Amino acid sequence: MKIISVSKKKFAELKKLDLSRDIHNSEAIIYDFNYRGDNKILKTLYLLNGHTFANKLYTLEMLDSNKIYLPSNFYIPDCLCSVDGKIIGFTVPKIEGTNLATILRSKDVDHKEQLYYLKKIGEMLNQLHNIRKYTPLKDIYINDLHDSNFIVDSNNRELKVIDLDSCKICSNEPFPARFLTSKAMIVGIDKYKLNEDKHSDGYIVPNSDTDLYCYNMIVLNYLYGENLGSSRIENFYEYLNYLEAIGLNKELLSIFSKLVANCKNENPLNYLDSLTSEQIYRAKKQVYKLTKDNVKYRK
Repeated sequence: MKIISVSKKKFAELKKLDLSRDIHNSEAIIYDFNYRGDNKILKTLYLLNGHTFANKLYTLEMLDSNKIYLPSNFYIPDCLCSVDGKIIGFTVPKIEGTNLATILRSKDVDHKEQLYYLKKIGEMLNQLHNIRKYTPLKDIYINDLHDSNFIVDSNNRELKVIDLDSCKICSNEPFPARFLTSKAMIVGIDKYKLNEDKHSDGYIVPNSDTDLYCYNMIVLNYLYGENLGSSRIENFYEYLNYLEAIGLNKELLSIFSKLVANCKNENPLNYLDSLTSEQIYRAKKQVYKLTKDNVKYRK
């Protein structure tokens, strides 16, 4: 992987990237960075030694060496960056666009447009399934899959996947993931394996079930308007019962219910178009809390 050397003076002159409030970042400082006319972002890591840093460098190297197998909308880190001979982070090509979290939370964006991008995540997971099946890259999962890790390209409506340095690839060790924590409602369900490596920061081992769980939670959080992932399971079932009462597609509800059952998770992609604007409105937390006791439940 190519290494860019930056002087202390030039590094001190860099400006931090203005991040949307919807973007959560806890492991790095991100800068605007122009390298020989190319607009990039520079992600400088807080941890620059030890096991976690070594795991990050290995992940970057595996992404680089396997990029020929990965989709074109994956924004893969392209260079390591050193200051005064010490690696301080890495660069990624800069994208002009809007974070998906902002689009999903906006009241000014039509629900069909929002569903269009939610379906793109499902298509991407199908691509990864085929990559694992038909290429030499057998171990690739997004891991930290949530709405803030996607950017919509303002030029062509393409959904770009970012922050891939936290993915599961080859024999790297799991990184932390927003929906895969010790507080997640899925902890204790057999298909979600806890990470027993004390040197690794990830709590749950990434696999196809975890990626599909995270995707389904993006959809459910879009409907609810807040994070449902730390709910008690009985409260989760209560909400699913409410969604059934307001007319959500039965196949879609069945996929949601499998998230907390010991069976394989499924991709909800093909059922998202069944969601109506009225259902999306009535699914929101504020409406649910006000009306759940007055909704006539189906038997």
